[in-house]
Amino acid sequence: MIIRKLTDKGIERFRDYLVELRQDSKTPPPFILLENSEFSAPIEGDPEVEPQTFSTRLELAQYLNQVLDGIFNDSLQDDVQLWSWLSLYFFDQVCPVEENGLRKPGRDYRHILEPGYPNGHRHLLAGTYLVYSVYGLDENLSRLLLWTPLHLESKFHNQLAARQTLITNRGILDAADKMYFNESESKPKRGALMEKSSPGTLLRFIDVIQQLDLTYDLYSLSGEEILALLPPEFDKWQDSQP
Repeated sequence: MIIRKLTDKGIERFRDYLVELRQDSKTPPPFILLENSEFSAPIEGDPEVEPQTFSTRLELAQYLNQVLDGIFNDSLQDDVQLWSWLSLYFFDQVCPVEENGLRKPGRDYRHILEPGYPNGHRHLLAGTYLVYSVYGLDENLSRLLLWTPLHLESKFHNQLAARQTLITNRGILDAADKMYFNESESKPKRGALMEKSSPGTLLRFIDVIQQLDLTYDLYSLSGEEILALLPPEFDKWQDSQP
């Protein structure tokens, strides 16, 4: 299907549908909006998207990076109409039907982009594109953030992508990946997301990094150099695969 963008009227209808779902409606997605000229409009370049299933948000990010490569738009990551169209197109994956026949869409910003802080990165599709394409993170730096299915936002993504000084620092992301990603299971190590008071967890890592940033130029350091600055509470995360 050729990618289009939802018009204001299309977004309004899509938003109404999300409201219905939160009221336990079992109405199917309004896919008619995708090609109806009253609710959607063409975009430059006529890029195409194909129906397929993605195991992780990283797989989706890699696909979108290819599909959207030909769109010449400096503010692509902030294009509310485009990302709303894509969210509707992939709706069965970003908001799947549960065993009881209902869908749980969550907040509107998960499906209808709210650019910038604080919710821009929370859009389930644009958030993956932001990490992989806009910030240009490779697979090894993205996998910790984008390891979940399309409908679930990893807490690693939520915490790291929300902080500009973290998501734009490759050394910090490399350090986090080396400590917290379990390569044998292709997911984060168990216990890494416990409360802030727990030694060596992600929230403690963020606190320590923010303290180190007052003393060191962290943008000039590699992941290994940042790991060397961390206090002993992080040693077990560097040495094991819990």
